[in-house]
Amino acid sequence: MTEEKELKEVMCTKYPVKVVNGGKGNDPKLVETKVYKKRWLILFLFTLYTGMSTFQWIQYSVITNIITRYYGVSSLSVDWTAMSFMGYYVILVFPATYLIDRWGLRWSNIIGCGVSCLGSWIKVLSVSPDRFYVTFIGHSLVAISQITVQTLPGRLAAQWFGPNQVSTATSLSIFGNQMGIALCFLLLSHLFWGVAIILSISFILILLLFDDDPKLPPSTARALQKIKQMAGRENFITPIKRLIKNKYYILLCNTYGLNVGVLNAVATLFSQIYVVHFQNSEEDAGRIGLVMIISGMIGAICFGIIIDKTHKYKEITVIVYFFSLCGQIFFAVSTNLEMRWMVYLSAVFLGFFMLAYVALGYEMCAEYTYPESEGLTAGILNVANNIYGIILVLIFGEMLEHYGDAPVHIGLCLALLIGLIMTVLTKDVQRRQDAKKSVRYQGVSQIDTNNRVQ
Repeated sequence: MTEEKELKEVMCTKYPVKVVNGGKGNDPKLVETKVYKKRWLILFLFTLYTGMSTFQWIQYSVITNIITRYYGVSSLSVDWTAMSFMGYYVILVFPATYLIDRWGLRWSNIIGCGVSCLGSWIKVLSVSPDRFYVTFIGHSLVAISQITVQTLPGRLAAQWFGPNQVSTATSLSIFGNQMGIALCFLLLSHLFWGVAIILSISFILILLLFDDDPKLPPSTARALQKIKQMAGRENFITPIKRLIKNKYYILLCNTYGLNVGVLNAVATLFSQIYVVHFQNSEEDAGRIGLVMIISGMIGAICFGIIIDKTHKYKEITVIVYFFSLCGQIFFAVSTNLEMRWMVYLSAVFLGFFMLAYVALGYEMCAEYTYPESEGLTAGILNVANNIYGIILVLIFGEMLEHYGDAPVHIGLCLALLIGLIMTVLTKDVQRRQDAKKSVRYQGVSQIDTNNRVQ
């Protein structure tokens, strides 16, 4: 059954509609959609708080040698502050995703921002050499909030933005994550108070201004998805079973997991790798990390716009993955040659493509799994990259300590090569685009509490 026939059947039998501009028989000719200006406010608030939350991910790993001396802990303990963001996500993502689907976009973000805000204030109390446990408690709360940070970009874009802006909106929503990492590299660990205050302001603004769904859906794809969800709420396990049987989605989870897992490993171990070749260069490492993230922001937005204009998902993803591998090789060579200017240049190149792939992964996920909930599909997708991230950090952290950085660079490049080969072998599937093309309706009008289209 085509998506158009499905939409007709559901709308005509389940939900009586008000026909706009007339229609014949049971064929609803036109139902209303609207793209609201408030979408930009919603996007800004999400970007603001996710940026301040993600800022704290590698807050300590950027200056590992300083933190180990200050708190008197091992480098592995410092690495675990970054890996906790991945570990808590893997443990909690499924129950949290279930609750997010029930809470909706508004309350999910209120709770996510509130938990991150609380964790940030706890960390304010940890500025003492004997309080590493306090900072880890606060850091853990911020880490838990990453479940909303990582799963909601695609869902927010789909619920608020029109079909020609979804990819751009997804890229901009991920902009907050990258902005946070960039600030971390730039400002290191001197903003406990500032981060806590900004997150408090963000929490208040989200509480007052953040909405769940616009009254009218912004696109036909979102309209069809919304009607199918209303046609009958499934239990939590059924869509997971469908996703497990979706071989292209499973393949994407692994290719995305390898790429972003390498990114997590590079971000976590970057300072330790850099000071091996450039002594007493912690601040320089921070600047290089900043350059890499800023170029990644630009890359994510550029490729998001290109995707919206061309819809060439497979081709662009393969290109970005290939150049991510080239960037990792360039970074490895320049670091071992100990040429600072070349390291800076390789960081720009690597960041532009590797961080752009983060946004592309969300879009590929939406295309492979439509009309499944973006929160669930993105949640499982991020489980893969967090698992890969933890494994790569643990393995390459041990390698770095015992054998130096050469085998680390080789391992990171091999991981990306495997991911590239799998990406090339993945079929170009565009279910969301196919739905938009096959459905000739403009959208679905507001649905009241009695499940009737008004």
